This record gives sequence, C-alpha cells and structure tokens, in this order.
Amino acid sequence: MVLLAAVAIFMLFYLLTRDMQMPQNQSMPWQSFINNQGNTVAFNLTMGSSNLTDAMHLFGSEVEASLFESKGKMPELEAFFSSTKVGGIGTSIILNLMLDQKRIERLNNNIKESMVMPSGVRKITFNLTAEALMFDLKIKSLTFIPKADLSKETIINLFGEPSRVELASQGVSYWYYPTKGLRIIVDDENKEILEFYNETIQ
Repeated sequence: MVLLAAVAIFMLFYLLTRDMQMPQNQSMPWQSFINNQGNTVAFNLTMGSSNLTDAMHLFGSEVEASLFESKGKMPELEAFFSSTKVGGIGTSIILNLMLDQKRIERLNNNIKESMVMPSGVRKITFNLTAEALMFDLKIKSLTFIPKADLSKETIINLFGEPSRVELASQGVSYWYYPTKGLRIIVDDENKEILEFYNETIQ
C-alpha cells in the first residue's frame, strides 16, 4: 500500500506540473532539460555549474561524503543524501562531485577513515576540515533513487518513451532520454535509478 501511494503521488505531481513552461519550474525529475549551454538542469541544479552548497539548500544538510578509489581510474567523490524529499517524494540523492589533483591531495591530508570494500574499491571518509573543502565543488552528475518502485508503465507516463533502450543484464535495462540529460536504470528486481548528467561526461 505504501508503494502504491508513493506511485500515486508521483502521478499526481506529474498531472499538476506537466503543462508548466520550462525552465520556470524544475522541481520534479521529469522536468529536467538541456539549457542553452548544453548542460543538464535537474531540480534547479545545473550539472557542471551548481555546487554542493546549492544542493544542500534543496536536499538538506545531512550529507555523507566519501571518496572511492579504484586502480587505473580517477577517484570519485560522492555526496550522499540518504533520506530527503523532492516535491513530497521520498528519495535518496547521490552527487558525483568534480575533482582536480590539487583538491584530491588536500582531501587526502584530512582522512578520517579508509577501508577496502569486498569489490576491491577503497572507500575514504574525511574529517571536518576536509568536508569544509567540498562545499564549493561543482556537481558532475546527480543520481535520484526514489523510495517507490516505479513500473515501466509509470515511467513512460511520467517521462515519455525513451529514445533508446539498452539491455545491461538479465532484468536490467538502460532507458535514455537525451533531451532531459537522463538515463533511467530499470530493474525488474530492485528500485529504479535515475541518473542526470551532461552528455560529454557520460
């Protein structure tokens, strides 16, 4: 019943906002768009321009930042909002933040904890000094994980038909919406994941 109610809320917000002219209101996930500079705008946040502070004004101050290191890859800094609301919809938000080598070095001087996960990826968390260095970091991409499990029919009603669909594995497919700067991971067994990004970084 809870999941059905959450999906019903999604549909209600869609019906109330679908006719709004963009970019006046970008509060809901189906209202993302590509601006004149070619950057994705979602939830009033512009990928590659808005920063962590801007996101905290929208999603709250309870955020956990972690650096993930893998061999042969650039480290990835993520800011995780475990529980927030967007337009009344319960969700988790993950921001991938832009980093340069100088900032990485400064963060590594302020490590709180470091651990290697079963995947072999090293996860690093930081002290308050390092966290203060993150507030102005720009958002590379935004991942939206709704608490409700969205059916394929609901996704199509909210976002329209995808421009293309790629099968990732059994029961998992990628739905692409390039005019929205969006990829939706549709999973038959788990909750759907919405990824907003600039095309040049995907």
